[in-house]
Amino acid sequence: MKKTKLDIKTLGGFEIICNDKGITLGRNRASKYIQLVARVFTAGSEGVSKEDLQDDIYSEDLNVKSNLNNSMNNLIYQFRKVAEKAGIPGGNVVAFSDGVYKAAPEVDAVTDTVEFVRYINAARNASDYEEKAENYQKAFDLYKGDFLPELNDLYWISKKSEDLRTLYEECVDFLADFYKSKKNYVKMARVFHNASVIDPDCEWQVGEINAYRHMKDYKKAYILYEEMIRYYAEELGITPTENMQRCYQKLQDAAFSGTDGEEGDVAAENSLKNGLLGEDEGGPYECLFPEMSASYHILSRNMERHGLTVFLLLLTIADYEGKEIRQEEKAERRMETLKDAINETLRHGDAFCKYSRTQYLVLLTGTGVEECMLVHRRLQDRLKVLAGPRASLNYRIISYADMTAESAGE
Repeated sequence: MKKTKLDIKTLGGFEIICNDKGITLGRNRASKYIQLVARVFTAGSEGVSKEDLQDDIYSEDLNVKSNLNNSMNNLIYQFRKVAEKAGIPGGNVVAFSDGVYKAAPEVDAVTDTVEFVRYINAARNASDYEEKAENYQKAFDLYKGDFLPELNDLYWISKKSEDLRTLYEECVDFLADFYKSKKNYVKMARVFHNASVIDPDCEWQVGEINAYRHMKDYKKAYILYEEMIRYYAEELGITPTENMQRCYQKLQDAAFSGTDGEEGDVAAENSLKNGLLGEDEGGPYECLFPEMSASYHILSRNMERHGLTVFLLLLTIADYEGKEIRQEEKAERRMETLKDAINETLRHGDAFCKYSRTQYLVLLTGTGVEECMLVHRRLQDRLKVLAGPRASLNYRIISYADMTAESAGE
């Protein structure tokens, strides 16, 4: 008898592929059907006891607590009909024997979580370093995201998701160290990049930046650092962590010294000297947002003692109606033109940084509000010369006092 081939995916989302064809379960009780399949098949060849299966699937369903046995029997009966209608021959997927639910004998099933854990265990048990890496890589490639994320509010699912996530972090850590030891920084970057796509809130980007630093691709590293800082500030409301700050310092050291930023105190001292004695090019200083933020606060506190003011000018490119430019290519071109206008217009003592895809932040020292408005007009006039008369530039003036007041009001 030819077995039914099932490919069950639970990492990053739920999917059943039967004999190479995707199927969809019924809508009314799809959540329970998904739990049934996932709980049984992720248990592997050992299966799951009837009591554990009932407790997990109905743990938060108070309406059936008094008669779990009937509820479970009814669920499996209904599931068989739904499975057959969906395209699984006979609907025979789950079998019950000796108090345990497991895959039916007529089913040949492959489950991503079972394979994932199998590769992890193989990596742990391997004595050869290369063999460990090979198995960790296979596990890493299988992991597409959290276990059943659409049902993560259920305890048993969130607990299993947490356990699998810990194993995934083990994969990332090993593979990153392995590729770093081999000086294969391209694969090191790819590991961290794929991990950060799955979870952008876990600082995997720091590892990717470090990989680019080792490759001496400082431009790509700086761009990624800016994106990371902006994401954490705007999406999560988090300032740069110590880990991010260390990453940035190493990147600065590497960019100044031409090394990988980990050569010790002598290289660090030389890079600091090089950074402090940089070439005087005569225009405004272009920097990254973390530098801008630190400079702003230091200058503000120092100049406040002398009755002087430091202002931030937030510049936003706009169309002729003053509305945001949404077209990506047009926005990029306009931002490049605005950068030219800034370099041609601002003073040597001013600084600026890119703040978002449509904004630059300018640091103006020793000015008042009227002077800030004048700077904006000069920049807009220059932008119109460079980009055409329909180019427009919105602005907002922010002082240290404003920021202090906003912080106190939160």
